[in-house]
Amino acid sequence: MARRRKWKPATLLRRAFFFVLGSLLVGFLAVLFQQSLGLYLPRHFAVSLAVGLAVAVTFWLLGALKHPPMFLKNVHPLAAGLCAGLGVHIARFWLR
Repeated sequence: MARRRKWKPATLLRRAFFFVLGSLLVGFLAVLFQQSLGLYLPRHFAVSLAVGLAVAVTFWLLGALKHPPMFLKNVHPLAAGLCAGLGVHIARFWLR
């Protein structure tokens, strides 16, 4: 059986930093993309696409920085973005 590693304070701090950075980046990009896409698309679709794009860009960027999300290390950024956008689309449709 594999031995569990101890988490050092520096490792925890780095993971927390990239978690907060990724969360802020997703929020910022979602708002930016929604405002841009909102000029050309209905709001319902602009929000779904904006969230999907924001998640995909954030996953790609964090993967390029060698700090992928903790539980989603093997998920392709486009798949994550597609699932996030689809989830927002379904949630907005059901919450009408």
